[in-house]
Amino acid sequence: MQVIVFKLKNHFYGFTTESIEEITRPLEETVIPQGPSWTQGLVNLRGQIMTLVDMEVLLNGSSSNDKLWYNNTVIVNAEENPIALMVGKVLGVIDILEEDIHNDIDEENESVIGYISAYDEMITIIELDSILKEKEEVA
Repeated sequence: MQVIVFKLKNHFYGFTTESIEEITRPLEETVIPQGPSWTQGLVNLRGQIMTLVDMEVLLNGSSSNDKLWYNNTVIVNAEENPIALMVGKVLGVIDILEEDIHNDIDEENESVIGYISAYDEMITIIELDSILKEKEEVA
């Protein structure tokens, strides 16, 4: 399987590339009043409107007005509409085998598949679909 690896502030994450449409520059958003805390607003990418998701808030619950960490936008084909994910530096796309994933994980966090070592870092592999579904249910 292929995994995209990216940085959010001081943490490294990855998820499978099967639903990734493209990686692009940071996008200017239009704020949605009273939207969920993990959304930054709506963005327009070549005429297509989509929700901009702050991955730092989504994964770590931390919010910051300082967007210096936001270097790339990953466009993902979700079930109904594409979404835009705010991420930091994209380290790259790597090929891994399922047996390379260390599964000593906390069973309470169903969104974490496991961990791999790449780019001289410990990368948390997440199940993006389950995180987004969980947050949609809460919102």
